[in-house]
Amino acid sequence: MKTDTLFYRLFQTEPSLALDLAGLTVESAGRYLFTSREVKQTAFRFDGVLEPHPDQSSDPVVFVEVQFQADPDFYLRFFGEIILFLRQYRTLRPWLALVIYPYEQVERPSEATLPFLDLPNLRRVYLNQIPLLESSNPKLWLVALLTVEDSQLPPIVEKVKAHRNSNPSDGIDWIELLETILVNRLPTITREEIKTMFGLQDTDLKKTRFYQDTFNEGHLEGRMEGQVEGEATLLMRLLERRFGPLSTALKQRIASTDAETLLTYGDRVLDAKTLDDVFGD
Repeated sequence: MKTDTLFYRLFQTEPSLALDLAGLTVESAGRYLFTSREVKQTAFRFDGVLEPHPDQSSDPVVFVEVQFQADPDFYLRFFGEIILFLRQYRTLRPWLALVIYPYEQVERPSEATLPFLDLPNLRRVYLNQIPLLESSNPKLWLVALLTVEDSQLPPIVEKVKAHRNSNPSDGIDWIELLETILVNRLPTITREEIKTMFGLQDTDLKKTRFYQDTFNEGHLEGRMEGQVEGEATLLMRLLERRFGPLSTALKQRIASTDAETLLTYGDRVLDAKTLDDVFGD
């Protein structure tokens, strides 16, 4: 599973996390919605747009990109899409561009794009420069789960669980966030193995929306078993969010697909402009 895919799934679950990474303090942060928006004239699609609640007219629209690969043309594409978006949607809101890098060396501005780096609307975040685990913001610990090696996951999970147990009324479903990350970070491990490995209680997991959506819904003709069932259902959820309701034939195709191919389809979803881009050979 690609790292940027995991970031976008996490931002969909907890949109304010992207604001926290950018160091933005917004009074109505909890009312933001993380979406994917298309610029129709050129068939561009933003991977992530944080949109404030309509009642909050002064809160900014935030364009989010997770950039873990060097690309000299990145800023040309990113700001080109932003300008087209602003022209098409005629938004009167302020806006910001947020780029999340693993470390500074990945950023490769060209001579043509150097002036963009001085724009006040641009926020660049280098994760290796942020003491994620030492932060007083526990949501940043979740970002650490997306960036560390698999062997480093257990102590971070314990840190998040301890915070959740001592702050049961903070309004965040920490168990759901943990499950979402771990199921996608460790696709070759079954949910039961994840539960045992990280000491997650089954009674808590069954309350999460992720569990209910992934393991209790999306059955077509009979119940698929284990990992393949969960991956098929998760893929259908992502496709419906991106492209709308799926046909029965397409659902049946997904249900009969093997686990490795499902992972390939899942990796293509965020970059795809059409369903053919996901399922084409």
